[in-house]
Amino acid sequence: MRGTQASHIAFAHLFLGFTIKKKLGEGACGTVYLVHNVKNDKIRGAMKCEPQQKSKEDEILKMEVYVLRKIQSSNHACRLIASGKHTGFSFVVMSLLGKELSELRRRFPDRKMPLASTLKIGFQTITALQDLHVAGFIHRDVKPTNFACGHAQKHIIYMFDFGLARQIVLPDKNGNMKLREPRNKVCFRGTVRYCSLNVHFYKEQGKHDDLISLLYMLIELHTATLPWKGQLRREAGHLKETVSDSVLLKGCPQSFSDINTHLKKMTYFDNPPYEAFRESIKKDMKQAKVKL
Repeated sequence: MRGTQASHIAFAHLFLGFTIKKKLGEGACGTVYLVHNVKNDKIRGAMKCEPQQKSKEDEILKMEVYVLRKIQSSNHACRLIASGKHTGFSFVVMSLLGKELSELRRRFPDRKMPLASTLKIGFQTITALQDLHVAGFIHRDVKPTNFACGHAQKHIIYMFDFGLARQIVLPDKNGNMKLREPRNKVCFRGTVRYCSLNVHFYKEQGKHDDLISLLYMLIELHTATLPWKGQLRREAGHLKETVSDSVLLKGCPQSFSDINTHLKKMTYFDNPPYEAFRESIKKDMKQAKVKL
């Protein structure tokens, strides 16, 4: 057993009252473990550990915890159980989630989610993003691997992984909440397959960019593809700029077209019409005889 993992196990047991059962995943940002409460095995969670960073700007977990604290009232946010720092690493323990949307899609024939499932997911994820935006943040990495069903409440979709999030609403000198002025040029933030065209142009992302990514995610869930799937950044950006709506939305419900039309008119300074988007999805659900 590696020394780092051994220190995580010892720390979780001694200071948090959790036993690490197994590793759930590992990436550039750290390691995620399945943990059980020492006193009650039925209480389970996910513990994410991030190695100590040289620069505060590289502390992804710090931003994740900060955002989670701000959106704990949302029905689509993981419960924050514990967080902090220990020798050599930062940690957060949150409620355990079920399968990610990307994994769920692959279980269906031809890897295409049925219309009913896609519409239900669309309805909930719009609300999840609205909750995040109302709290003053944008996600900047909306994709199917960052949404999952609940572990116990499988009918609820949860949003997570806020490491790339940005706070776009801050208090001014008088204490009034104000939208931050967009920067002229920014670094690429997001995932090539799902990010908006603005990201390819190194423009500041706004709330509508999260929803554009969400629309791309929903299209892929239902059709199993996107016109630029598998392309590198430059070619993907070119296709997003030139693809026709008829090609992009082939096989998709009318609500996706309505949402797409509205999003293309929006700017950084606009507040998305979340309720109108949900109502559009509800129309498709009613027509398809799908219950929420």
